Amino acid sequence: MLYERVAQAFELVESTSGSLAKIDIFAELLKEASPEEVSELIALSVAKLHPDWMEQPEIGIAEKMAVQVIASAASVSESTVEDKLNETGDIGAAADALLEGSVQSSLFAEELTVNSVFRTLDAISRMSGRGSNRVKIAKLSGLLTDAKPIEAKYLLRTVTGRLRLGLASMSILDALSTAFTGDRDARAELEHAFNVCSDLGRVARVLATDGLAAVKTIKARVGTPIRMMAAKKLSDATEILQKVGAKALVEYKYDGERVQVHKDGDEVVLFSRRQEKITTQYPDVAELVRKNIKAETCVIEGEIVAVDSSTGKMRPFQELMRRRRKTDIKAMSQEVPVALFFFDILFLNGEDVSSIPMLKRRKLLDKIVTTVDRVSLTIGEVTEDPERLDAIFMEAINSGYEGVIAKAVHEKSGYKAGSRSWLWIKLKASYKDGMSDSVDLVIVGAIHGRGKRTGLYGAILASAYDEETDTFPTVCKIGTGFTDEMLEEFKSRLETHVLERQNPKVLSDVKADVWFEPVEVIEVLGDELTVSQTHLAGKDRMSGGGLAIRFPRFTGKWREDKSAKQATTVGELIESFERQRGS
Repeated sequence: MLYERVAQAFELVESTSGSLAKIDIFAELLKEASPEEVSELIALSVAKLHPDWMEQPEIGIAEKMAVQVIASAASVSESTVEDKLNETGDIGAAADALLEGSVQSSLFAEELTVNSVFRTLDAISRMSGRGSNRVKIAKLSGLLTDAKPIEAKYLLRTVTGRLRLGLASMSILDALSTAFTGDRDARAELEHAFNVCSDLGRVARVLATDGLAAVKTIKARVGTPIRMMAAKKLSDATEILQKVGAKALVEYKYDGERVQVHKDGDEVVLFSRRQEKITTQYPDVAELVRKNIKAETCVIEGEIVAVDSSTGKMRPFQELMRRRRKTDIKAMSQEVPVALFFFDILFLNGEDVSSIPMLKRRKLLDKIVTTVDRVSLTIGEVTEDPERLDAIFMEAINSGYEGVIAKAVHEKSGYKAGSRSWLWIKLKASYKDGMSDSVDLVIVGAIHGRGKRTGLYGAILASAYDEETDTFPTVCKIGTGFTDEMLEEFKSRLETHVLERQNPKVLSDVKADVWFEPVEVIEVLGDELTVSQTHLAGKDRMSGGGLAIRFPRFTGKWREDKSAKQATTVGELIESFERQRGS
């Protein structure tokens, strides 16, 4: 497949507003690809060459280097590229315009294909060490020299991570279903395969090569992360029990880092919520698993919690995150010791057990976990009484826990990989006393501080993640409640993510003094959700404007365990808003 055909399809997708129409356009493109090209086409469409858990290098070309690449390919000065970039605000549009007017000869240009583009970008991503930037610029310039202007536009957007098509993973699954089965009815089977193998390219390749029947054979396996199940949020015990089916296993909510443990004999791999391998950060956890999990092979989930070595009491989440930021792992293991609390099992001795009911999974887990000082199951109790649920909640809070999670225990209470459903419902202290739910938001911009805040940020612009359009629309500007230490930390953490201009995936009518890559996630509390003319979250799905959080304040908790796309979604905000107004 020629890359020009891909670029033309990207152009059409980008200019199309309806999500279903976008899916249909992309489905037509998929139909034209060979089975060998489908996975590479999808990688280029999401600007990500490999899943995170594979620990393969990604492209990650900075805007400054992209300017050098365009200048070289178009035979113009870097200042000319900068001027065009300032005029258009888009690195892709700048490349398109300058190469369109370039006097470069195309006599010896080679036609770009999906395969050649993917292979070149993959090779570039693996270059490192002294002189690698010079070679990367040369390689990319070579691609652009062969590229037509429209191809250059999307190549530059791809390598700088600014490919904004509005096609998230679920939209691509819809397109795959449409392309290879004729309609979107197979979406559930494709999504299930994706959830257990965490590799969209693999699902696409199997579907295109061997059909839907082969996709259904994709199963969970030790060593490959399963996309984690998530919980909904409610504040009323009676409503919670109604949602989960009258009876629930009510577990204490721990203030730790969620971990998915894969054990194969003595080989232990730990995956974070973001599907990063974190085994090297927690060698003590891996050793606790080897010694205290009585299974030859298994996939189990739990919480890693920091503990005080002298008292045994739990320490805050931010203390645990020091383990992730330090390089002296051995010293940090002693300084911040941890405990493991397991709550679910998905795979045991060669068998996928994720579909069996919650309480049966709990019994399987209990059989393989040896309870010792630093390893145990989460504290839990089955109840169908709202008053007892509230009492368990208060017991958890008074004991220093975050709250509770109520889990369905009926016959259909299997583990729903990759989903956020009413099978699990969180009840935390922040959802009580008339407060709105806490939310995890992405920092996208900042306003310069004045007065005593000069030199720091006076306010932070924060976004939710729109799962339908793969964008980050703003939902609030946080300007109060900061301590001096918090402001210093914002400055130091965010300086590596500063952009020269607004990321095209960030949707904002608020003008920031500084824009950031949507990377850092923080926990935010507010009084309520309200319709806003200023913020854009959900504006395309609501009447009267977007959603905003009134009186937002930073809790002090950085969600280093979450990626930007695991932040609170626009869909969740809309659901919370409708519940808030009783609709």
